[in-house]
Amino acid sequence: MSRLHPIILLLLSLSLPALAGVTQDIDEQEQALKDIRRKLAEARERAAELGSKEKNVLAQLEHTSEQVGLTRQVLSELRNKEGRLDREVSGLNQGLLAAEARLARQNAVMETRVRDIYKRGQLNDWEVLVSSGSLADIAKRYKFLNLIAEQDDRLCRSIKGEREEILRDKADREEKLVILAQVKGETEREADNLRREEDKQKKLLDNVRREKNSKEQLARELQASAKRMQKLLEELERRRKAELQARREPAPLPGTTYIEQNRGGLGWPVDGTLHSEFGPKMHPRYNTVIQNNGIDIKSRLGAPVRTVAGGRVAYAERFVGYGKMVLIDHLSGFYTLYGNLSDILVAPGATVVNNQVVGTLGSTIDGPILHFEVRKGGKPVDPLEWLGKRR
Repeated sequence: MSRLHPIILLLLSLSLPALAGVTQDIDEQEQALKDIRRKLAEARERAAELGSKEKNVLAQLEHTSEQVGLTRQVLSELRNKEGRLDREVSGLNQGLLAAEARLARQNAVMETRVRDIYKRGQLNDWEVLVSSGSLADIAKRYKFLNLIAEQDDRLCRSIKGEREEILRDKADREEKLVILAQVKGETEREADNLRREEDKQKKLLDNVRREKNSKEQLARELQASAKRMQKLLEELERRRKAELQARREPAPLPGTTYIEQNRGGLGWPVDGTLHSEFGPKMHPRYNTVIQNNGIDIKSRLGAPVRTVAGGRVAYAERFVGYGKMVLIDHLSGFYTLYGNLSDILVAPGATVVNNQVVGTLGSTIDGPILHFEVRKGGKPVDPLEWLGKRR
């Protein structure tokens, strides 16, 4: 009996190609982009709620700085995603060209085999075998026909697989092109938003610089913010002493605490460069003298912010003048403050250890800058006297 040749099976199977479901690679930064979008939406919602009712110049500057910083982050992530999609589409195009070239070569081989089958006419494999002269010839021809059949079968599977792969890649490319068009559109919209937010920020700053009333108001607000912080720290210190007294525990002896024993050698809270020192200074943007109760460290957006010593989280939320802030009570009369955060990763009351990440760095008018303070008994001291020397 004659058997159905693999080439004929191929011709039948290609009439109903099976398109495998298109799978999309998980973008490793997609979640980060979603988080930044969420934070930006929340910031814009807060700004919209306040609107023209917000008379506090410092709060307005903080709101616009937050929106500008988050919009820049979104824009950066979108451009990264756009670049990745461009590279993926380019890679798919190159892969498709190579796959179609391979398919063309395989089709040429297949056409040769089909012509060969046609030329053989109705002579089936059994007839080819029995036409051989001796048993040895029959064995040789049988082995030869099997080799040809196996080769044809491999060719069939290869052509079918190649065609299915091409179909999958084309579908994947079309899907990525749709996503790429959407991302390009969103990138353009966010670029427009950034221009508007930067213009708003510039107008606010220009207004503070030019108008005496605005400048004086900002100075008053900065002083008021510092006083609120001082009041908070005095209250925390009062509670700490009351707790010690209630437990009848003696206060730590001077010079015995971790911070004191490591004075001049504490780790820096963030990797970066010193942007502003402790003490009074003329703010270059506000054009007014302000008292800096800590230091400012310039770093990169999203950089991890770490504790300089162990302790307990005394405060972990937004504070006007400091942005999102974490305050650590080191249970020895020392406190450290970490301001201008993008994310807070600890909760009030939580115990923290030395070098623990408590947040990520956010953006200010001057870029990603951490405001860091050291307080002794509630009063500010120069952090550079306590931190280790930078090499």
